[in-house]
Amino acid sequence: MTYRCGHALQALPSSFEQNEAFLIRVAFTCPDCIAEITRRAVLDTRAYVNMQQISPGMAAFVIEVSQTHDELGKLLAAVGYVRRGKSLDELTPGIEVVEEDGCVWRKELWFATNTDPRHVVALIQHIKMETAWLGSYLPGEMAAVQYFSFPL
Repeated sequence: MTYRCGHALQALPSSFEQNEAFLIRVAFTCPDCIAEITRRAVLDTRAYVNMQQISPGMAAFVIEVSQTHDELGKLLAAVGYVRRGKSLDELTPGIEVVEEDGCVWRKELWFATNTDPRHVVALIQHIKMETAWLGSYLPGEMAAVQYFSFPL
């Protein structure tokens, strides 16, 4: 199996190959090509992973990806990310925006604050898997994934 750009798919753990994000990604350019596009565009693309209070009784693990280009944006949109303003902190999520300037691609994984801790641990495992594949698309790889930090 190959990516749209013609490069061969890298071998991944079989559990990840069942993930819908993996299946969708096959239709896009490979991680190395997207990272190279980012380098050539001189973008400092980073992913920020945080927890935020979404509403009373609800929280979410949030991933925000900053400084993207069209190719990466199309991939992120296909796997459930949406364009938003940057989050300021744990209590101030980014708002809907019309303009592209200062936007991030954002994905939220919600849970009730009284959720069984095993469910929260499962969400953490999902976040780890999500950042692992996402990091492969960033020029800085996993060093470009930051935890407990917000987009500048």
